Parts: sequence; C-alpha cells; structure tokens
Amino acid sequence: MTSRLMFQPPLVLDSNAGNAAKNFPISLRVYGSTSDMTELYRLRYRAFRSAGWIGETPDHEFLDRYDAMETTVAIGAFHNGDCIGSLRLAFGGSATRAGSMPCEEQFPVEVGALREANHHRLVEFSRMAVEPSLTNRSFRTTLYASLVRAGLILTTASGVDAAVIAVHRNVSPFYQAMCGFTVLGTSAFYAGIAEPTHFLALPFQTLDERRKRQNAFFAVSAEEIERARITLAAMRRQVAA
Repeated sequence: MTSRLMFQPPLVLDSNAGNAAKNFPISLRVYGSTSDMTELYRLRYRAFRSAGWIGETPDHEFLDRYDAMETTVAIGAFHNGDCIGSLRLAFGGSATRAGSMPCEEQFPVEVGALREANHHRLVEFSRMAVEPSLTNRSFRTTLYASLVRAGLILTTASGVDAAVIAVHRNVSPFYQAMCGFTVLGTSAFYAGIAEPTHFLALPFQTLDERRKRQNAFFAVSAEEIERARITLAAMRRQVAA
C-alpha cells in the first residue's frame, strides 16, 4: 500500500495564496511493507554509490530484509514524477517482534539498555537518501527537511518513546548539535555500508521539543498527525488481511 500525504509545512501553505504546488514542488508518499519500493531502492543505490559507500550491483538497487518487514514504513519524495528522496522508519521495542530494526543486529547491548531505561517503543531512522544529481543547495536542504518532518509526523502518530539512528562518523556531530542525540556505540560498518558509524539515540519527547523550537517549517498540526495515524492503521490492516 502506498499513500500520498499532504505534508506541506504551514509556512508554505500560507504563502502566496496557499499555492502549495508552486511553492512546495515536492510530493511525499508513504510506503508499507507490501508496497512496490523499486524507485526508492534505485535512488538509494544512486546516492550511496555516488558517496562511495557501496559496490556495484547488476540491478542497480540497494535494499535489505528490513524493507519487507511489516513494522517498516518508508517515505519517498518526488519532484516532477521522479523519486529524489527517501527515508525508512523501522519500528521496534517490547511491543514488536525482536529483530525488526537493523540496530538490533549491530548494537544489541545498546538497544537493550534503552529498553531497560523504559524506552519500550523505538523507531530507527535509516536509509536517508537524496538524488546525487541535485546541485541546488537550497532545494536539497528543503528536501532533507521535508523527509525529516514527514518522519517525525509518522513517528508522533506511532507513539514511540525514543528515536535511534546510525550515521556516518563524519555527520554524527551534526545530529548531536542540532537534535541532541547521544552516541551510544560505534562500529566500523553498518547495514551493508563499510564506513565508520555512530549509533545515536534520543528520547522522542526531547526530539519533539526541539522540533517545536525550530522554525515554522517544522510546525505540525493535529490534523496531519491524525491523517498519519489513519494511514498507518490502514497499512497494518492490509498486512494482516
């Protein structure tokens, strides 16, 4: 199942007579585990190959077993019909079958410590990718922010206790400074990428408070969260059918 959600930020919707299509030319789609995510896999491949993080494959796609799990949700960003951005949310914790997040394989001790600290419902943000041919820095920034904002809406709708992320060591300081993430572990590789990795975590309440202190782009309405709840519930029903 794929759902098209109107995740346009309020500052965009309110500008220039609310011409969202003109002022915010990025459309966002939410994918469940049964969706055809070929476009996302191919974008990941282009982005991670361009970064030099993965080797060449015959099908020019980059995916793993977590993409097909019923607890996984993905976001695709499109511009003029082309997939230009993606983000994966892998949900886990005490209410979910063990092994639903990539971090449980690489950092089991650290994940266990989070649960012992009463963070029972977790979400792992992963596989963030942006079209490498995009050169407009402002547009790339908007694209990144749009993916993160949509991820936060879906995460809020899911009622998680903590968010985790595994990122390249070089960008880890950004997540620590901007969002308040704490480094829980390190590794020489992660989830098919042979690059130095930091595993970070943050209570979701803290992350949400920081979001509210950011600019108006990250403002979220109750209507958006409710739409996200309805979408996630419909995806769960389809998987169970």
